[in-house]
Amino acid sequence: MFKHPLANLGFFLGFSFSLLTSNTIEKWIMNCLLFIIIAWMNKEHIRQVIFRLKPFIFYFPIMLILYSLFSLLLTDNATNIILNEAMVGFFKLILMVGAMMFFFESTPSQDIVILSRSLWAKLDKPWKGMEDFFLFLGMTLRFYPTFQSNWQSVRSCRKALGLESDYTYWKRINTAAKEMPGLLIHQLRRADDVAMAMKLRGYGKQYPRGVTYPILFKGPHLFQIFAITLFFWGIHTFAAI
Repeated sequence: MFKHPLANLGFFLGFSFSLLTSNTIEKWIMNCLLFIIIAWMNKEHIRQVIFRLKPFIFYFPIMLILYSLFSLLLTDNATNIILNEAMVGFFKLILMVGAMMFFFESTPSQDIVILSRSLWAKLDKPWKGMEDFFLFLGMTLRFYPTFQSNWQSVRSCRKALGLESDYTYWKRINTAAKEMPGLLIHQLRRADDVAMAMKLRGYGKQYPRGVTYPILFKGPHLFQIFAITLFFWGIHTFAAI
């Protein structure tokens, strides 16, 4: 949607908030049309977004049963009202999660960390805790995809050897519980090696740390965020007329 990560984040958060506060048919229609536009502009990521939404759709019947059960026990609402609220809430959840998935697919996670570090470096505050937090985010975003890739490789090897052909669902969970700690410890050791290398290169001797390739935040980007705010405010104002 927007090239600047912060403006892009502001747009998708604004859409999520607009969708969350939509309580009329007009607002629903406008937000649904906006979601269709978002999906069309990010059509190269639609397959990945659908794949990530599958767990929400798969577990929706379970959530519907639990919600209906507790609503019947704790409220006096009729069954049709409870089901209507559950369907509306689920639809909102799908659109909100789908929109944020488009954001994460279209905006590299490292850009958000670099942008945050760039803004923090501009403030020139010597706070070690914030630098450690940025380091934690960077390490997590670096090693989690590797952990996920290693786990998928292990699963593929086991399937290729036919070791899980007759496994039940709970048997696969039990196998994963036994194998994941080893993969996690391997990634933690790699992270410890990187942390040691950073200390040897001088991490912790100067705050705030510099950013090699900073992402600048200037007046036009602030104007974009202001325009995004006016846009969503205009949607709700126009729908209320």
